Amino acid sequence: MKKKNRNILLFILGFYLILLGISWFIQIVFPAVDHQGKYEKSIELQISDQQLEITYHELGYNDAVEKPKLIILPDIYFRSKAVLPVAESLKDSFHIILPEVVEFQTGTTNERFTTDHKLKSLNQLFEELNVKDFHLMGHGYSGFLSIRAAEELDSIRSLTLLGSIGAQELRFLGNHHINRSLYSLARPIVSFYKYVFPHFGWYHSQKFSLEYIDATRYLDQRDFRETAKDIHAPVLILHDVNDQNVPQYTAKETHRVIPQSKLVLLDDIQNRDILTDEGWSEEISKFLNRVESGEGINRQEASEQRIQQSSEPFDSEDVESLSGKAFFTIFFLIMAMTIFSEDLSVIAAGLLAAAGIFPFMYAVLSCFLGILIIDTNIYWLGKKVGNPILKRVPFKWMIKEEDLNRAQNLYDMYGMELLFVARFIPGARFPTYFSAGLLNSKFKTFFTYFALSVAIWTPLLVGITVLIGQPMLQYLTVYQDYAIWILIVTILLIYLIFKVGIPLTTVRGRRRLLVKWSRFLQRFQRN
Repeated sequence: MKKKNRNILLFILGFYLILLGISWFIQIVFPAVDHQGKYEKSIELQISDQQLEITYHELGYNDAVEKPKLIILPDIYFRSKAVLPVAESLKDSFHIILPEVVEFQTGTTNERFTTDHKLKSLNQLFEELNVKDFHLMGHGYSGFLSIRAAEELDSIRSLTLLGSIGAQELRFLGNHHINRSLYSLARPIVSFYKYVFPHFGWYHSQKFSLEYIDATRYLDQRDFRETAKDIHAPVLILHDVNDQNVPQYTAKETHRVIPQSKLVLLDDIQNRDILTDEGWSEEISKFLNRVESGEGINRQEASEQRIQQSSEPFDSEDVESLSGKAFFTIFFLIMAMTIFSEDLSVIAAGLLAAAGIFPFMYAVLSCFLGILIIDTNIYWLGKKVGNPILKRVPFKWMIKEEDLNRAQNLYDMYGMELLFVARFIPGARFPTYFSAGLLNSKFKTFFTYFALSVAIWTPLLVGITVLIGQPMLQYLTVYQDYAIWILIVTILLIYLIFKVGIPLTTVRGRRRLLVKWSRFLQRFQRN
């Protein structure tokens, strides 16, 4: 039977290696080819001691007629294909330059993924193409890059944001460190798919690539509000009401923070991946024409009411809760996060609830279900895997059966108290739940006390996070640093409660303690 199973495994391994070989052969012999676009050009830039070739698209250029310049920065996820229809509709009135922002990431250092590096590359491109006075437009990820550029450059006449990302609190799970951790976890999975999975070249046609993951990992939106305060040019915020990648409340918050901005929400958009709908082009054209005719409103001309609103702190009550596909994505994502860190997943859920994006009840429920599923499996892991291992060499030499029985008796006496204590101490949960399975504790009893501790701990931590907000992560770090000392003190307290506190409540117990204390004093006096 064992020989038959081994032959089956060898057959599966051989079949996989053949498929992987064919996949790599196809990718090497028939590599993905990017056909040159109709408006495509390239230029060499010297960026951070590296010579890079950057692709860009140029539309509407005419030697005989000088047109206003419009720079369009495409989203790193949807690329230039998404905004080319908008560029084509405006080329009769504007000289348009559309660089491939993702190519700014070419290089070997991690710095190339940062917004600062892309800004440096963008400035270098402007110098090489002699672009000095222009309108700027950013789509999706590059919307934030455009906001940074509008803050730093005085030569920008107007800023247009298309489905742009904005405030950190409203991006993904609402916290820079948590978002980066999740994308960092996604990187090895996508790397495995790219190099080890036989995809036959299909990876190269996917938008969710390593380039996109690295760009989002190093995206830092924490200074969004401070940056937005220094934008003085007229601003148009154009957003799809049903945008699933960047919800409309992000655009509304950006509109609030930039007092001179105009917000236009588009409904009934047919194609959301490529901006072919006429609504985009019409609104952009009207805005740019107003700015060209001198009718654009800059920050100095914004109303006092809007300026006052822009200086007010963020109010989560103005944010609409997630719904539809986005809601279920976040719900299951928080559940999945509990595999890697229960504390971070609960804090992430609390931050989303604090921002008004995710209802408190569902934030608690998603964490509760995720923890329940993961930690219950830890118990079964100890029961199914741990016990057989202890019966094998060399473990059976180190842990005798009588030691195991003694530990099992102790767990029967105090195990349920440990379950409660472990729930509140990071790092103590896995060994506690694994030990419960290892020592053959009754599952019904374990699950009852475990579920009760989770039902108390989860809403408590989510609620505290809602009240405290972003600083909760700093408190968690400090708490984890001192968790071992908290564990020692807690164990000592439990010991004192059971050995001293509970006996003091009975006459017999008080007598025993008095006898022990007398014996201790006698020994101390003899010494």
